[in-house]
Amino acid sequence: MTRHDQRASARKDPQMSTRPVGRRGLFLGAGSVLATGLLAACGSEPAPPADPPTGKELAEPTPVQTTEQIGAIVPEVSAAVVAADEARDVEELSPRVTGSAVDFRKAAYTMIEEAEEWADYLDVPGTELIVPMTSVTADFPRTAIALVEDSVEEDGVPYFLALHQEDAKSPYTSWGWAQQAVGIDMPMVANELVGAEQVARDDDALVMTPDEALSLYAKVLTGGDGADPDDQLADDPFTSSRHEDIQSERSMLNEGVDRDEAATIREEYTVSEDEFVGLRTDDGGAIIMGTLTSTRKVSVKERATVSVSEDNLYAKVIGKHEFTSEYIRKYGTHVTLYVPSAEDGGQVQPIGATLTTLSATGE
Repeated sequence: MTRHDQRASARKDPQMSTRPVGRRGLFLGAGSVLATGLLAACGSEPAPPADPPTGKELAEPTPVQTTEQIGAIVPEVSAAVVAADEARDVEELSPRVTGSAVDFRKAAYTMIEEAEEWADYLDVPGTELIVPMTSVTADFPRTAIALVEDSVEEDGVPYFLALHQEDAKSPYTSWGWAQQAVGIDMPMVANELVGAEQVARDDDALVMTPDEALSLYAKVLTGGDGADPDDQLADDPFTSSRHEDIQSERSMLNEGVDRDEAATIREEYTVSEDEFVGLRTDDGGAIIMGTLTSTRKVSVKERATVSVSEDNLYAKVIGKHEFTSEYIRKYGTHVTLYVPSAEDGGQVQPIGATLTTLSATGE
């Protein structure tokens, strides 16, 4: 099997699917389009700023990161991830990769030690910058989002790469990347010569604050449509695939018996309070990125036994394939959402997600 074939097959979890599936491409909202026909990358082309009077600041804010700067950072992030994956050593991620991306990789390497096939499930952002989403905020910490190519497939689906700079002496680092959802309209972002305002977690100029949007997404991933009675969250491929996984696994666990008679299954998602980036879009909304963790627990009923195949990759990690008490898997997910402005209204739209399996246990 070629690496390309492995990558394609890796879009299915060893038990169930774990990531969005689709071809490369962004579906465009209003505004100008790059020559590739793929991206909603810019608003209207900005006029060059007028020369400021001597000794005074420009009347309008300008980006604190240039395309050249972001373009130099992206390949360093990608190279660090590639080096760490080859060595199976998270020390190789420093200094460009930090936070949950390090934690997720460390957990993934432990999984790979038990079953080498898990290496095929590692997502790696590429070296090529497609769209820089830069900020105009001069104060620290500073943030940016880069849309970058997939590192493996020539026609792969791009990633949103979160970038963070703590202070003037610190390098830009990334705590995560979320693979772009396919088949969903993308918002227009500011031209890189203009830049965008950084958005705070409690920004109230949106249909809901970014914190509320991330919380809603976690609730819907956990509880389904019933957790969103006002229909504030739009559909997306990642949510659909995770919910389909749950239902398929429930049916498999209870094959030949009534629903949930042998075992129940539930996955609960939690939002990390430590990681966030948000940038204003051309229409006054925001693109935001955050980190979720989740635990999928199968609870086996008294006197029942559930089993998976002996060659199941989770079973290889656990060291057994039959369970009489519980069967637990933990995941980490980096997500990207579009939150409309309060003035325009509309649904919060998930536009990217990358899931990493962190552990599997059972008894």
